Amino acid sequence: MMFDTLPVTINDFYQLILGESITALKVNTFYDNFDSARFNLDGKDRSKHWAINERIFYFDWFFKNVPNLFEAYSALADQKSKKLYLHLVAYRLGSHFSVKIPVDFLDQKKQDEYKLAETFTDSSLKISGIFGKLKHFDFHFENNRYVVDCLGLEYYLQRKQYFFDRNAISVKPAPDDYVIDGGACLGDATAVFSNAVGVNGKVYAFDPVKDHLDILQHNIKQFPIKNVTAMPFGLANENSDAEPVRLNYYAPGFSSKNNVVPLRTIDSLIENGEINRIDFIKLDVEGFEKDVLVGASYSINKFKPKLAISLYHKPNDIFELITYVRHNHSFYDLYIDHYTIHREETVLYCDPCRASER
Repeated sequence: MMFDTLPVTINDFYQLILGESITALKVNTFYDNFDSARFNLDGKDRSKHWAINERIFYFDWFFKNVPNLFEAYSALADQKSKKLYLHLVAYRLGSHFSVKIPVDFLDQKKQDEYKLAETFTDSSLKISGIFGKLKHFDFHFENNRYVVDCLGLEYYLQRKQYFFDRNAISVKPAPDDYVIDGGACLGDATAVFSNAVGVNGKVYAFDPVKDHLDILQHNIKQFPIKNVTAMPFGLANENSDAEPVRLNYYAPGFSSKNNVVPLRTIDSLIENGEINRIDFIKLDVEGFEKDVLVGASYSINKFKPKLAISLYHKPNDIFELITYVRHNHSFYDLYIDHYTIHREETVLYCDPCRASER
């Protein structure tokens, strides 16, 4: 087991991560810690590939950013978040061969139970993408019906991504909440949010890709609860008028880069009355999370919504986003959780409830 004790000083932090990571590199060779469904899409087995250049990059990154990493680590509100943070940094140094990230979703019985519930047929939608054709899901789980064309709902229903519950702390969409789904893509998380907030809640689902919006509109029509509005924009720190971009395929990892796409700030949507309340914000916007937070600064201070922010798209996200929230919205208590056995799908949860009582 790694990180049985938690560091208190920056020197302890540096020594512990470096010592544990180097020891793990020496003594561990895991062959059951690779996600082939995610990384072998082209049929080539990469499970035994030693990515030396990636290790060099991340050791250099660690040495340069120890103060930043320690500041973010110190800002986390509970020991479980801090221990997970140490593992996430060590994983970047040691790779899947050496470091196993402690996650809560690997209970085989619960996975099997969910797989039995999650029934699907072929989707009538002809669009495809990197993960193949879509599936049409229609099943009940935990007293809710899910009807949606997408790739699957396991992350949200079985792994509980964006639904944080730990030691009486809850950061998740709740009944009657008004939710911003930033980076809605195919509408998979949107479907789960729709059921979570119920008939008196509201979900605003944002995406700047026409192909995604077409799928999203198709799904909204078949959702059991009619409480979702598709918003044909990306979220950002400035507004930009353009038509949604057409790709002719779905792309969960789409980033605007050199494409001109329609953009809106959350603050502008509040100011012009398109949205009049926010209780929960989920951001999975491919590395533009900080821009969206900057463009939502007024709204976050006004409404103090629960936040669930992706923390892995860029190497520095793991400290920059945590310290941004800590410095600019200090009424939050900060937690993290993780939903894969690899580097992707870390989420920062920001809880305004206890912090606002201080």
